[in-house]
Amino acid sequence: DILSYCISWIMERKKAGEEVSKRVRINSRELLQFTNRGTSGRDYMALQESIERIRGTTITTNIRTGDEEQIDTFGRIESSSIRRKHGLDGRLLWCDVTLSDWVFNAIEANEVLTLHRDYFRLKKPLERRIYEIARKHCGRQDSWSISIPLLLKKSGSQSPLKQFRYLVKNLVKHDHLPDYRVEYDEERDNVSFFNRETWWKDHEEVN
Repeated sequence: DILSYCISWIMERKKAGEEVSKRVRINSRELLQFTNRGTSGRDYMALQESIERIRGTTITTNIRTGDEEQIDTFGRIESSSIRRKHGLDGRLLWCDVTLSDWVFNAIEANEVLTLHRDYFRLKKPLERRIYEIARKHCGRQDSWSISIPLLLKKSGSQSPLKQFRYLVKNLVKHDHLPDYRVEYDEERDNVSFFNRETWWKDHEEVN
């Protein structure tokens, strides 16, 4: 959530022609509201814990060339600084987050995907993952289809196929996925995502 907010913040300023850097100052209250969270003392503490958790997360990639292999490990956030009111119950005032070179270079090269604000209302991590996959593969196309087994594989979920299929049917039933309407073809065991075109009117596609 925090990383998505930072990326969105930078992208908006890029589109406006403003100079950007990998250091972002976040108003804590605005961030909580952006991610559809509360603004109680507990929510501010959870925000601080989230920043610390992302700071400690690393990603490892490997590239093979002939008989050699290159392994790179990097974080998504290079550093962070938090300012809060004095006292045990003091609320956060603002956070400074410095993105890693890897993340910032992806932003500069327009290699990141923007997310619908309602993405943060999705309570289940797997629903968020399905949205991310649809966002990447469907984008601004009218529709995109994929088999349930392949969607499960792309999601990286360890859920049994039957349970995953139930989740997809639930998305179809409640129709609460941002940007896309979902249809399930039981005979083909196939799921299709149809662009609602409610958000693209005001936002430029970023691929």
